[in-house]
Amino acid sequence: MSQPVTLSDALVHDARVIAEAMERSTAGQVEFWACLGKAVESVLDGQSVLKLRSRGDEQPLSACLEAVGTAAGRDRLTAYLESQPYPHYTPHPEQPEVFERIDQDGTRTLGRFVDRHFQPISVPSRKRKDKSAR
Repeated sequence: MSQPVTLSDALVHDARVIAEAMERSTAGQVEFWACLGKAVESVLDGQSVLKLRSRGDEQPLSACLEAVGTAAGRDRLTAYLESQPYPHYTPHPEQPEVFERIDQDGTRTLGRFVDRHFQPISVPSRKRKDKSAR
């Protein structure tokens, strides 16, 4: 027997976005989350549940998606990537298909990703124009 319930707009929006990607209905996604929560809660002790619940630093998916392409979203992504272990990768400013790998010792290598693996490449250096040869 089904029962109507009242859910926040943010939860329904997040469920709709995830449901579309997972090929479920919005109601099916909410039910999946409820079943998952029920299963997790049954194996965690009360203190662990309280710790997880009190973290409070998570943002709803809808808020994260709204930040995509904004300065704040790029700043958050940059901060996250810089917090990860080395090597770090940054896109080349003039060639979007080329990345620069930065190792922990500061070594910088240009390359491309081929089948998810970084492949170093050699890029010809640009020669400066001799100003005196006019």
